[in-house]
Amino acid sequence: MIPFYSRVVAIDDNEDHLKKIVWGLGKAGFCPIPFLFQDGRLENAPESPLQGVRVVFTDIHMIGGGPQNERLHASNIIKSLRQTIAPGPYVLIFWSQFPEDYEMISRLINERAAESKILAPIGYGVVNKNDVFQVEPAEGGDQFNPEQLRQLILHQLEGHSTLAIATSWEDRVGRAAARTTDRVFELVKSADNPVDDWTQLLSHLAAEATGKNVAKTEPLRALDTALLPLLEDRLTQLNSNFMVSAEDLQPLLERVSVEGKVRRPATVSAAHLNTSYLIEELLPDPARLPSGRGVVSMLKSSFVNSGPFVSAFGHGKHDLIRCEFATKKTISEQEIDRTRLLVVELGPECDHVQGKLSTQRYLLSLLVPADLIDPFNGQQNGETGRRITRRMNNISVLNLGKFVLREQAPDIEAGEWHLLVSCRCFMAVSAMSKVDGVPRFRLRRAQMDEVVHHYTTHARRPGVMRFVD
Repeated sequence: MIPFYSRVVAIDDNEDHLKKIVWGLGKAGFCPIPFLFQDGRLENAPESPLQGVRVVFTDIHMIGGGPQNERLHASNIIKSLRQTIAPGPYVLIFWSQFPEDYEMISRLINERAAESKILAPIGYGVVNKNDVFQVEPAEGGDQFNPEQLRQLILHQLEGHSTLAIATSWEDRVGRAAARTTDRVFELVKSADNPVDDWTQLLSHLAAEATGKNVAKTEPLRALDTALLPLLEDRLTQLNSNFMVSAEDLQPLLERVSVEGKVRRPATVSAAHLNTSYLIEELLPDPARLPSGRGVVSMLKSSFVNSGPFVSAFGHGKHDLIRCEFATKKTISEQEIDRTRLLVVELGPECDHVQGKLSTQRYLLSLLVPADLIDPFNGQQNGETGRRITRRMNNISVLNLGKFVLREQAPDIEAGEWHLLVSCRCFMAVSAMSKVDGVPRFRLRRAQMDEVVHHYTTHARRPGVMRFVD
């Protein structure tokens, strides 16, 4: 069962019916977000789709077209979903006086989902309005039965065990974040002015975690960095089972319990999984280019081979790639031109904390097409060129894996790429300056931790943030 107090969206063109479904959802233990469909659109629609909504309740026959115009009704529902639901798994439950029409509408939604740029529901259900209240009330009241509605809602959500597991995870993360806030506030709750001390404490933590300059320009990111260790610890201490029934967990346990390795689905390649799990692609905003720890930027052609480039790395592009990354020393210039030079931003956290003169540090990295990786990760046989053993050019180079990148600009073609990072070749610029490049993606925290750990063995000793009176 999907956890109690999960958020669900409710949509109807009849205000009285909408109030009833909201009441019923509340009785069933959910947090409903109602939207009235009027004049062909949602009233007070959100500015952007809502993250984390896994259940949608909607009327089938909303304004316009009559019960027989299925295409118009499907279009109205799709329009509502596009405005309210962020791309992600969700179940669509129809709430209608004519439940027999739901199969046709659900088929139309599935057929039109891709062209309408929405993700199709992972499951459907239907609740008959006539089963819970008299739609056209006779004299004496509408005879609404909220308990019957609660049972029907819970019944429709049965059978979605994987969604229940995922929403339980989201619920636990939310509760861990709430406990983190409670723990921090506990430190100041006895003060004469706890709110003022609370604000001061959060400001202090943000500045200590990332430095005052970053906390001033990006206070939310600084606060995230400060509170994340507490959140992670709280999450590991939460009971992971009490919000998920044994029945919901059974399909997962059956697959984990099979003999041998639990394999990934055939529809998910290792490269696609790496892309989702270890990096996040960025869409550059000309008004504000993203920066920060883990951001990987493509070096501009005007900077490559310039005086500052050669000063930082000691070589021009071709010689630099040959001496730092390539294991095949006879690699051609045409092959080198298929690669892309980038830098990974480290960020000087320890320098910030200790009040030293801070610089922005960038590790040299290289994108290599997947079909060209052999000259970069193998010892070559001088006569045949056949790879004998797998290895990198030197122990400072990490192969972060194979990723699938979408085409965002002419400088990176869509397809599979390997990302190589050198942990001994880096450049440092003033903290007031930025690298002459365009951000393309960001390494997620776990991946960045691996890079930094490897980097410390080649360039510096790791630092730990301490609090001093």
